[in-house]
Amino acid sequence: MKKVWVVLLVIIGLVVVAEISAPYLIARGLEVGLNKTLGVDVQLRLKSYPSLRMLLGQFDHISVVAKNVNLGGLSVSEYTLIAQEVDVNVRSLLGRRELTFNNQGNMEVQVVVAEGELSTYLWENIPELKGWRVQVNQGSVTVVGQAPILNAMVDMRLQGKFVPQGADKLAFIPELLELQNITLPQGVVDAVLQGAEFYIDLAAAPMPLELLDVKMEPGQLVLRAKVLQ
Repeated sequence: MKKVWVVLLVIIGLVVVAEISAPYLIARGLEVGLNKTLGVDVQLRLKSYPSLRMLLGQFDHISVVAKNVNLGGLSVSEYTLIAQEVDVNVRSLLGRRELTFNNQGNMEVQVVVAEGELSTYLWENIPELKGWRVQVNQGSVTVVGQAPILNAMVDMRLQGKFVPQGADKLAFIPELLELQNITLPQGVVDAVLQGAEFYIDLAAAPMPLELLDVKMEPGQLVLRAKVLQ
């Protein structure tokens, strides 16, 4: 009988140790895998009950916060991933430090892009507008700059919105063009901007995304998207 109690105590002790150590071991593996996937350091929170389920890669809730994640050339201020009821491939995670899923459950991402980052992205995609600034307002976006006309630098303002174009593209659609505070007709706007494209490609994200919602708020663009399977 004494030996039975000793064995039971040992088993209980092992279970307790596993309950304590499982979150750390798996969290470290997930952190490394996410660093590799997103290309930046992350802040990670895990929840699973009981904790031993983490050793099987099963999670009730995963929260990931990262900064400066690159979305196809666009650096974002904040990248927040919320995953619920997911099943991670533990062998791939611990063996190759690669993050893959047996079941993604429900995974959504919120991306915050500051107007300064949008300005830099604009310069890189349309070099002719180098020095122009993107200003994000409540419900609209204004692109401000100068252009040479008849040997003079003329102030120009282009107002519009970021509008979904399919499930994985968010494009800036011009609505109004002002030249020295004079509003130009839509036909002139279309002619001036013909062939110019300014868009965010969510398919180029480290984890390809499907756009769910976009909000234009003072100083920033806020996107909500679903992580594709």
